[in-house]
Amino acid sequence: MCGIAGLVGPAASEAAVAGMGDALAHRGPDGEGLWSEPGIALAHRRLSIIDLEGGAQPMRSASGRWTLVYNGEVYNYRELRAGDLAEYPYRTECDTEVILAGLDRWGEDVLPRLNGMFAIAAFDHDQQRLLLARDGEGIKPLYHTQLPDGTQAFGSEVVALRAAGYVAEVDPQALDIFLDIRFVPGPKTMFQGVSKLKPGHCLWIELSGEVSDQRMFAEIAPKINRSRTYAVQTGLVRNAFLKAVQDQLVADVPVGVLLSGGVDSAAVVAAAVRAGGRIDTFCIGYDQDHWSNEFAEARETARLLGTRHHELHINADAAIDGMRLLVRHLEEPVVTSSMFSYFLLCEAVAKERKVVLSGQGADEPWGGYGRHRVAALQRIVMPLTYLLPERLPVFGRFQDSWSRLRAAGRAGGEVERWARLHMLFDDADRAAIRPGSAPGSAGMRALTPLADLLPANGTFLERLLAMETRASLPDNLLMLGDKLSMARSLEVRVPLLDRNYLRLVEQTPGKWRRGGLLANTGKVMHKQVCRSLLPDAIVNRPKKGFQSPIAAWLRDHLGNHVADLVERPGSFTRDYLDVGAARSLLDRHRAARSGNLERQLFALWVLEEWNLAYLAGDAGRAQ
Repeated sequence: MCGIAGLVGPAASEAAVAGMGDALAHRGPDGEGLWSEPGIALAHRRLSIIDLEGGAQPMRSASGRWTLVYNGEVYNYRELRAGDLAEYPYRTECDTEVILAGLDRWGEDVLPRLNGMFAIAAFDHDQQRLLLARDGEGIKPLYHTQLPDGTQAFGSEVVALRAAGYVAEVDPQALDIFLDIRFVPGPKTMFQGVSKLKPGHCLWIELSGEVSDQRMFAEIAPKINRSRTYAVQTGLVRNAFLKAVQDQLVADVPVGVLLSGGVDSAAVVAAAVRAGGRIDTFCIGYDQDHWSNEFAEARETARLLGTRHHELHINADAAIDGMRLLVRHLEEPVVTSSMFSYFLLCEAVAKERKVVLSGQGADEPWGGYGRHRVAALQRIVMPLTYLLPERLPVFGRFQDSWSRLRAAGRAGGEVERWARLHMLFDDADRAAIRPGSAPGSAGMRALTPLADLLPANGTFLERLLAMETRASLPDNLLMLGDKLSMARSLEVRVPLLDRNYLRLVEQTPGKWRRGGLLANTGKVMHKQVCRSLLPDAIVNRPKKGFQSPIAAWLRDHLGNHVADLVERPGSFTRDYLDVGAARSLLDRHRAARSGNLERQLFALWVLEEWNLAYLAGDAGRAQ
């Protein structure tokens, strides 16, 4: 796991790219490397995991044609090395050189053969152009922009582009998308002029500075396979899961596992114990008594599976005080209150391990969220949205979920329904918080291109799950997971998003993934696989996840803090939103009227902290 950066064009020099590499030092404290030729310069920061002595980058291929910097892990590198690429004259034991061997043999056609998480920059000396690529699941990010003199800059994080001279501005279209659906799908970002590679895409940059369109190299979502029996499909999924965990335990340093009280991380721990013996597990929770704490559940799982278990207790003040640093590392605003827990967990775990496995990534493909329950039963549930009014006191804290459901039920088509299930504000609050923009329209435009990548024979639920796996997962939770773990020089691997395993999951009919109206019937086949590895008591636990007591904080001192940020001169809300609407949201939440407005207020808080981290004091600020 590493950080990569580079320049293509008149400003490319070793000195300039060295500053970009320094900005990514947190991603790779174990080593640095620089390489340049006229018009091209590459930087690499290394977190040493595999072949600690021989894996330094930038690395040149045996033929001399390719120079590579690369961030990530390729889990099938040993299979490639022993198979199609066996004749290559290897000098190291690392996966980096296997990528170079593949480039020498296949060129960019090596990309679909790689099973792993990666961001790649490879300079083709023969063609005098640079290849950029991002893994098919979008686990590793990669950004690029054009500097004022025409030089193209790229990096694992936007901070590297800023080190090269990029001045941060808001992209108003991206802001509208964010306010609609809570995240910004690629290739856009909240930064004006900065693009990110979409999952499974690549592009070429010529020495002239010309940039090709992004081209998809990964497969589109597979068609649903309705010919296999439930038993056969379950067996295939189980075997693929066990192999994925075993593959991702490969490292030349000790590997741990992040453990919550839920079934996903517990299954990863069980498979890791099965594959590699005793494992260290790590759990986090809040000091105060809060429903989201999972210490007891995780402790019991660790006892049953025989792991060495570690716990971290944090308090509200620690989370709130660290928000600006967290947002600075996150770079792209998202509305996920679990970011506190995750950031502090990574900070603690990094003192013990360089590499951990995580149970992240199961809910989107397996249908683990409440909105998936609605999608599975849309023909039954959607008509209710015409019979009940938008606001009823009986909904209480579920008012927000009901508003989204009602809006989705009245949506005009598939893409609009996707957007409505992700909506951040209801239409009235959305129109009030950013006057002059049409609620939902920007989000729908951002999601529309995904329709061509989804299973042609899929139901609404099956297509929704494929869409989320290609958009909200990489551009929200996986981006958060990468940035906040690498901020503390920790590599987090996600075996539930292994390419071969995920393909089998996506071939599985929706009725075997998300069945029934009740919460405990979600992820049906996934839980069946887990029952072969875990006691029923663990498998049947209700879902919690890494959450924060944010709703209560916002009715107390955090609400005062957010109000101060919103009201101050030069605030993000004053420049881009409506202060009166923001005040109304705060007042309604404190009075517990109209349900819980936690997500909407959290979004405002993130935007204000993002403004202070990236825009305040920058020249050329957009209005």
